[in-house]
Amino acid sequence: MGEEKPQNKINYTVEFGATFNLYYSERYSSKTLDKIDDFIEHYEKFGLKDWKGKISPSDRVPDTYPNQQNLIAKAKKYNLWHVHIGEPKWQRPLHDQYLVSEWVLHFQKINNYHIKLLELSWHNPMELPSDEMINEE
Repeated sequence: MGEEKPQNKINYTVEFGATFNLYYSERYSSKTLDKIDDFIEHYEKFGLKDWKGKISPSDRVPDTYPNQQNLIAKAKKYNLWHVHIGEPKWQRPLHDQYLVSEWVLHFQKINNYHIKLLELSWHNPMELPSDEMINEE
């Protein structure tokens, strides 16, 4: 009577690529680190659901990019995604329900419960992380 069933807690894992770890440890400002940490904490609790910023697979490349097909192929090959983290500030576009920012955090979606952080860069024009950065241990 009234026994509680144990809740199955999902464990979401955030891994740092080697270059990202170096930048995270030595180069990013405390303001930027706070924004990255906000996303990491959210992901570890909820995965990619309900983040205040836009999260997208990086294979959604505008037609105006001259290297569109190469970017799409690379993003699909490595399952690359990006998330807006509010750096330098949050903006609300008129056409979307999610907040965006000029900077995005690139990550590789290993599976639904595991991501690998790769690089912080401009959203537009977007350049994907190098193959070396993606494949480093």
